[in-house]
Amino acid sequence: MDPMNYTPPTQPVPAPAPAYATSCLKAAWEDVKATPNYVSRLLVLGLIMCVPILNFVVAGYLLFWSREVPFGGRSPLPGKIVTGKNFEYGFYAFVLSLVVGLVGGIVGGIFGWIPFIGWVVSIAVSLATYVAGIIMQMRMIMGMSLGDGFNVKDFWEKGRRNWGQLLAVTLVPMAIVIGISLVLSIVVFSIMFLCIMGAAPTIAAIGGAADPSFAQIMSLIAALAGPMIFCSLILYVVLSVAETFAEAVAIRGMAHWVARYAPEWTTLSAPRY
Repeated sequence: MDPMNYTPPTQPVPAPAPAYATSCLKAAWEDVKATPNYVSRLLVLGLIMCVPILNFVVAGYLLFWSREVPFGGRSPLPGKIVTGKNFEYGFYAFVLSLVVGLVGGIVGGIFGWIPFIGWVVSIAVSLATYVAGIIMQMRMIMGMSLGDGFNVKDFWEKGRRNWGQLLAVTLVPMAIVIGISLVLSIVVFSIMFLCIMGAAPTIAAIGGAADPSFAQIMSLIAALAGPMIFCSLILYVVLSVAETFAEAVAIRGMAHWVARYAPEWTTLSAPRY
């Protein structure tokens, strides 16, 4: 072989990443809005979210609805909400969130003792555990098995394919809920403060009495506790509904992320939707 005329083989050029018309977050929101009367459907889910234990159904419902995306499905929010399957896989989602939350709490607690930067690390760990919880839930529902959600090595490998989209679909909806929570909390505490100020004459009258009667004491408790309980209940319901809206977008957005950056997960189990 003539070394002067030798041409080395051409190195293969990596194919560019496909371009998508919209982000995962926007695609998820468009899917939610595509359901007729989607607001009322999510309001029902939000009310179910208020009920302990039964609220497992909400996560299972949203996971099953979102599972179709990597397989090419684009159906609206299903009409049937409370089913055995939704409860079962919603419970699995709760277990995954609980485990990762405990691990994150331990790690955050350890680093929280470090002066100055401890609180920054703790916040970062909290955000990381929230993101990890959702991606673990999505892998679990793709494989239809609780064990599939604990494959940390796999979802860490897939997550590195596009961290930006992954963080956007999980943290942006949560940030909106936190913002709503802060505003509503300020409003509720302001109402409570006004109620206490309004009850000030009653408090002063009872405080000045040498031997207040039972009726006076009960009237004071009603004047203070009644508005506080009512405002707290309203706040709880509103925040549950807001959390449901955020969770619907986050889980659906995670499904779009899987379709684009972790399509291998469609082989974990046959599609069921």
